Amino acid sequence: MIQAVYIISRTGLPIVVVDKGDEHSSFSDQALFSGIMTAIQSAMEEIDVGVPKFVDTEIFEVFIELSENFAVALLRKATKEVERNIMHEIKAEILKQIYDNFPKLSDYNLLTEKQLEQIREFIDTMIQKGDKEIAQRKATKIISDAFW
Repeated sequence: MIQAVYIISRTGLPIVVVDKGDEHSSFSDQALFSGIMTAIQSAMEEIDVGVPKFVDTEIFEVFIELSENFAVALLRKATKEVERNIMHEIKAEILKQIYDNFPKLSDYNLLTEKQLEQIREFIDTMIQKGDKEIAQRKATKIISDAFW
């Protein structure tokens, strides 16, 4: 299950955060996480090892997608049954849709309340889509395994 989606500016500040696990997370926690993700991405680019798309810890998995002006990071609890392809598809679709609908997005201060709400609603829809897709794939695997 996706726990949080971060839209992060290239400067490392969170633009929009939808956190299903902690609705009361502080801006400083969000800014710290966003800054760390930006620092990791910058460091890896600086030493020419490529752009990170996935960060795995014992507790969380972070899926990252970058554009010229911002990044999308999806967080989910780490599990052994991870459907990583679905996560990569979802983050790419979030990035594409936001980039297409808000091409000049680069800072929280440039968004109206209506735009913020549109982004949050879209992210909620994508979270539900991802959860549904994971459940369908697991059910398909269970049925398939039952036949063999």
